Amino acid sequence: MRTDFAIYWQRTGIADDGTPLFLSPIAIKCRWDYQQRDSEISDAVENVNVSSTVFPDRVLVVGSFLLYGDESILDSLSDVEKENPMLVQGAAMVKTQKITPRWRMRHTQWKPNDSSNKITIEVTV
Repeated sequence: MRTDFAIYWQRTGIADDGTPLFLSPIAIKCRWDYQQRDSEISDAVENVNVSSTVFPDRVLVVGSFLLYGDESILDSLSDVEKENPMLVQGAAMVKTQKITPRWRMRHTQWKPNDSSNKITIEVTV
């Protein structure tokens, strides 16, 4: 089910000057509803945008950032972009997160980076 990848910058707090702080970016497995792709139709190019719904393999932190793609994207990012995902074109902020427990795990508190083998995680970016 999770056959796509995303680059994930986990938000950790706010600096003294008010800018958000992030951990180093990592590649995570996920499933995007739609993938970015261009296809030619007679005299035009149809562009299908990435959906705003992502199903990641772990609990994310709201306010963090995701960028569609695998680890190869990390090599193309500058050091400044790796520190601040708001400078990366195409990176989207995690706006909401819905966690649906499976079986009888309703009263469990989930922490960032918990694996999703017992829950379904739906993130809006």
